[in-house]
Amino acid sequence: MNILVMPITNGIFPAPYREPITGMFVFEYDKKILRKVGLKRDILLCAAYLNPSFQVYPVGIVTRINDLWEKEFFDEELRIQKALMVSFEGRAFARWHTLKEGSAYLYSDNIELLNFRKTRAEYPVISGAGWQATGGYTEIEDEQNIKVTIYGKAFPAGEDVGMTANLGSLVKKEQAHTIEHSIIRALNTYGFCTPRTLIESMGKETKELKQSVEFSMKYAMPEVLGITQSGVCGNPMTSMAQRYLTEGFFDNLKSGQSLDESLIKARKSTMSQLTSNMDITTREDLRGLQGLKKGMAHDDTFLKVQTYKKIISRFPFSPWE
Repeated sequence: MNILVMPITNGIFPAPYREPITGMFVFEYDKKILRKVGLKRDILLCAAYLNPSFQVYPVGIVTRINDLWEKEFFDEELRIQKALMVSFEGRAFARWHTLKEGSAYLYSDNIELLNFRKTRAEYPVISGAGWQATGGYTEIEDEQNIKVTIYGKAFPAGEDVGMTANLGSLVKKEQAHTIEHSIIRALNTYGFCTPRTLIESMGKETKELKQSVEFSMKYAMPEVLGITQSGVCGNPMTSMAQRYLTEGFFDNLKSGQSLDESLIKARKSTMSQLTSNMDITTREDLRGLQGLKKGMAHDDTFLKVQTYKKIISRFPFSPWE
């Protein structure tokens, strides 16, 4: 059978066997395609992302269109526009094996329905369907008790949900902190966290954290420390940077310096204090890695694939299990 494949960016996927969710579409292309598919028909929703070119993740949700209606909204210039609202009901997890182009759409004539619970022992997965991961934290008691929590919002009701796993004996504390961020990134980028998407997300997350250290040192801008595509990383280095920057800025203002001068001097003194107090070099070939490990308590060391499988298997498949 042929099924329309619809790429989704920054969206929430409806979870199979749970409440339908409503999507809002403003581009004429999307509205035209959805109207053409029509009510009570199925499409395959898959995550779309840049890597670096446009990519469509091969695993998604077979989704039924329950209802379609128009809704007016104001655009940035306060003009009235019309959006197409769609009620989606998740039906099943599926993978496309071939992706083909129609005249103005993507479709597949070869999809495979997936039962992640049945295959969990061989290939564990965390599903991002029906909720959005918005943050997380890592609690460390000792090497055997390293608990990682991922939390977020469920849809359509918006209730708080989350999941926790004890990664003790599997990873070190710095690795757990990196895994926490990478699971969130994988769920929000691909809709699923698998061993492969976790590995890819860890590589991107640690690369961007090191780049934030490089940029902050090169341009004396401590406020960019820890900022990545997936959000802001809370860690000792960013916390100290915020404190030093705030204190230095107000001290400079009190001494009669201008706003611009106070900020420039506070930025420079903050970076100086950070590198001194945390013993982080300013050498270009080392500062990114030292900032990542010493300053941000992250570890970019890649693990064995089997270890990633064990990490994911310690989390539930979804927040409702």
